[in-house]
Amino acid sequence: MTDLQVKKRCVFFLGGYEPIPPARQHERYIRELARSERTWSVTTEVGPLELDRGRMIGTWRIAAGGPNWKTESEYNSLLWDDFVIADFARPTWRRLLLAVTAFGDFLLTGTAFRYFRFNWRYGLFFAYPVSLLVGFVALSIYVASLLVGLGLPLPILTGPLAAIGVFVLLMMWPGRFVLLEYMMDDWIFGHQLVHRSREGFDSRLEGFAQALAEVLRRDDYDEVVFAAHSLGCALKVAVVDRALQLVPEFGKSGKRLWLVSTGSSLLKIGFHPKAGWLREMVGRVSAHPGVMWIEYQTMADPISFYKVDPLAAMKLPQSPNFLIRRVHIRDMLQRATYRRFKANFFRLHRQLVMGNEKRYFYDYYMICCGPLPLEMRVFAPEKVVPSFGPDGSLNTTHAEGTA
Repeated sequence: MTDLQVKKRCVFFLGGYEPIPPARQHERYIRELARSERTWSVTTEVGPLELDRGRMIGTWRIAAGGPNWKTESEYNSLLWDDFVIADFARPTWRRLLLAVTAFGDFLLTGTAFRYFRFNWRYGLFFAYPVSLLVGFVALSIYVASLLVGLGLPLPILTGPLAAIGVFVLLMMWPGRFVLLEYMMDDWIFGHQLVHRSREGFDSRLEGFAQALAEVLRRDDYDEVVFAAHSLGCALKVAVVDRALQLVPEFGKSGKRLWLVSTGSSLLKIGFHPKAGWLREMVGRVSAHPGVMWIEYQTMADPISFYKVDPLAAMKLPQSPNFLIRRVHIRDMLQRATYRRFKANFFRLHRQLVMGNEKRYFYDYYMICCGPLPLEMRVFAPEKVVPSFGPDGSLNTTHAEGTA
């Protein structure tokens, strides 16, 4: 393992299905970085957002340091929030038609049952919107039948109209309160991704791959990290696979691209029979000599495949370049904060890309802009916390790697 301190780093990030525009992503990054800054007693400075509208990449630069170290990082957020925002704007009737098609496909192909087989909690994540939708339909029919039973005129028309009216009211509330429309849109997009039917999305991923390839061709970074969260973990594979095709010589000189997956929904897509294209990409990327792929899993996140090896689950060959590390969210947050977030599944799902309140070997923002190489966090996690003094200084005795 290298003992090189990272002085210059390039980070790519691909998030999940969220309607968060670039400016808000930048603001959230600054806010959450401040948590890690206080936790580790380091100083940070985040530059302004630079938006490449052609490739839809938001870039900002971070200078981080302590009394005896300094690291500069370039952070590239790969943007696809416009697709999500467009989904949110679709009319309800169209959303319903697309959702029924998507849910039916995941059920009839057996994909949903694979979720339950490998991780029952992720199975419930699929069943949640399906159950709500079916329940709303059943309740609408029941209420309509009650109204007809009251002797209202024209029962042939009154029943269906009443059912539709009740269903619309349920979709407005409590439907929006329980995030039904959001969940429907999420699974609709997953269905489109499986079949690669979303217009314009492949070209977006191609632009991301070209940007990554440009960095891989250069030799001016100590470390290149490609992090992804949630559904972004599936998208990341397509981007990396294409970038490696564009730079076939990468890895021959010993350079590595570090992939980080958190809250991964790779199997959400990979389990579908029609996602053979993705499974082939996962096989190529995981076996590439220039790639080291780390998947962080936590039991506290119910919207992920905890204790599941995605390579084994997709019946792909094992690779020494693909590693799974388990982390504990309760060790990242103060007790009161953890208790507050415990019932908020979506907040726990996002924690691995949010700021830490306690020093821990896994800290997303220190991975992005700290002085320690990711290699140490993966292979010598016990050295990470002792490597920093109370004042944020780097303890070189602990930070030294082993051959």
